[in-house]
Amino acid sequence: MNLKFEEDRKRERRIQILKESIRFIIEIIVVILIAWLIVEFALKKVSVIGSAMETTLYNGEDVMVNKTAYMLISPKRNSIIAFYPEQKEDEQSTLDDSSILIRRVIGLPGEKIVIRDGNIYINGEKIEESYEFQKMLSAGRAGSEITLAEDEYFVLSDNRSDMDDSRNTAFTKVKKENIIGKVILRLNPFSLIGGPEQKEESEK
Repeated sequence: MNLKFEEDRKRERRIQILKESIRFIIEIIVVILIAWLIVEFALKKVSVIGSAMETTLYNGEDVMVNKTAYMLISPKRNSIIAFYPEQKEDEQSTLDDSSILIRRVIGLPGEKIVIRDGNIYINGEKIEESYEFQKMLSAGRAGSEITLAEDEYFVLSDNRSDMDDSRNTAFTKVKKENIIGKVILRLNPFSLIGGPEQKEESEK
């Protein structure tokens, strides 16, 4: 009688261990699946190309882009965004990861932008930036007031001497439909992305 009882207990224990093992395996599979979905649909690794974003980001660095950042909201001023260049209607689409550009948002849809003496004016008011950037030596096309369309953003390079940005008449228009997402992380070394040196509070 006792032997049968012991056998039953051992069998129940084996069944319990098997159930726990199956549950653990399922949980691991679910975690892996969720991680894959996040990486596949919410995040994108992008390589920085060129020196336009120095000293914030350098050529060849890998960054992570949050592709869901602007699903419900629009980019804000000072955000660093990744986007595809605007293509002309008669151009055949050749967009791939090597086409992706990274710049900092300065002007928002509908705003009026002008640059005078290295300072940025939005809707007639001079803006004070949070980070220490090089003084802009050239305003480019922004030397005359630019009115942004309702789906257009004005972006600048953090390397303000590099005019591969919205000051350049040959530069792409940055439309919301072409924005991939917000640049949030530097992968090597791993860190959050802000900008160059932070300005002192007294200077803001």
